[in-house]
Order: sequence, then C-alpha cells, then structure tokens
Amino acid sequence: MTPATIPGRPTDRLPRPDEPPAPRTSPDAAPGPALSDTQPLRRAPAGRRRGTAASASVRGKRRVAADAVAVQGTGADLALAVADGVVDPAVIAMAVGIAADVATAVAPGAGSREALLAARDAVRLEPGADDAVMVVAAGLPGGGWTVSWVGDCRALVVTERGVTRLTHDHTVAQWLRDRGKDVVPAWEHIVMTTVGSADPAVVGHARGPVGPGTLVLLSDGVHRALDDETIAFLVRRAGEPARAARDLVDAALTAGTTDNASAIVVPLPAEWAAS
Repeated sequence: MTPATIPGRPTDRLPRPDEPPAPRTSPDAAPGPALSDTQPLRRAPAGRRRGTAASASVRGKRRVAADAVAVQGTGADLALAVADGVVDPAVIAMAVGIAADVATAVAPGAGSREALLAARDAVRLEPGADDAVMVVAAGLPGGGWTVSWVGDCRALVVTERGVTRLTHDHTVAQWLRDRGKDVVPAWEHIVMTTVGSADPAVVGHARGPVGPGTLVLLSDGVHRALDDETIAFLVRRAGEPARAARDLVDAALTAGTTDNASAIVVPLPAEWAAS
C-alpha cells in the first residue's frame, strides 16, 4: 500500500486514468512461496481479549507482517482497531502496533476519532516508526458508538437482513470512482490519508446504526478478496465471532489474496445498540 502524493483534499489535477502514478512498492511486497499462508501476525495482549470480540490475522504470502489488531474492554467501554502498515516494511510493525494499541487504550470515553488522532500523535513521536492506515470503533459515553478511519481498512455491520458498509475508502481509485472517472487497478492501493497524516478534517467518521448486529473490521487483505455479501454470509454461517474471524481470513487466502489478512468480529454490545 502506498500513500498518495496528492493532498488529503484533492483537486481535479490528478493524473489521467491512462497515465496512472507508479505505486511505490518494496521488495517485500512480492509473495514469498516458502512462507506459510497461515502464519499468525502480532497478536493483541491476552488482557485485551475480553468480552465476545474475536480476531484473526495471518501473514499470508508476505514476507513482513504489516497488520495489527487490538481489542480492549467490554460493553460501553469496548474499543477495537485494525491497522495496516504502509511504505517501508522494515519499520511497518512498529507503526501498526503503536497505532492499534494507543487507539484502543484512548477510545473508551474519548471516542473513535480522538483515539485515531491520539494514535497519530504516538506514531509521530516514535523514532523510526513509519505509517499505517486504520479503522477504529468505540462506544460513546452517553450510549451509541462510532467508527473512524483513514486509508482503506473497512467496517461493516452484518444483520439478518443485510450488510451495511460504514466506511468509505480513502484511495485514489475510490476518489475517482466517486466522480465517475475511469480507474486502473494500481490506484486501489494508493491511499490518500494515513494515521501519520491524519487531522480532523480528513479523518473518516460515522455513527454506528442503532439496533442489533455484528460489527466486522477488516484490512484490505480480506475485503479486496471478498465482496460484502460474501463477508456477511461467512459471518452469519459461523454463528460465533472466533469462527467468523477465522473463516474470513481463510476465505481471503482461498480467494487468492497475497496480502496480510486481518479481521475482528463482535456482536454489537447492548450499550452500543440501544442508543
């Protein structure tokens, strides 16, 4: 994944679709056939695996583990984050770990947007850390919940009646698509916002819907391999979060993803769903 060299609020002065920007890629972006498809990524500390939330992360065929997941708290204080590193694989793990851990520590009481901005400050202060994209979900002190994001990690809510995507990718491809312009595949991986460059004006933010459902947070290694309806089917079929999270990353691998793949799955807490 590559950060765009255009501003967070772009103008129409973008390259023509027949002249796409060349994404910056690293040697570690290529598949490593000697590696296991199911080697786990960095896991959240045991103390952060409370409640009914469950996560699954695999390195897949990448040589570098560039995703992180974090879950903290229960009920109204539940906070969740999926982060995906960008740019330099030598220091990606530092940025994603800091971002996910700080966001879930700050989110209870502060909310998802403030948590993401706190993660930005922490990443900027860490010498040698690179950057990441991330999605954060957290309950609000007065009830209800919100989701905040930068880049192309996603949040979806699955119910018995359907699936709703809460996030909107901050990529060059999506920006062009929103304006009816042609898109080339390489632009799907060029992000326009990151944790390190986040500010309140560009951070994506949405209030979660009222009512029961299952929240799913994903890195692009999953959602670029599986469409929303397939994701919803796998979550409903699994019946419980741990199996659903594992089924999502396994299905992404089966579908051919060569990226890291991460998922968090949690039934919406009653405190979130009631307001």
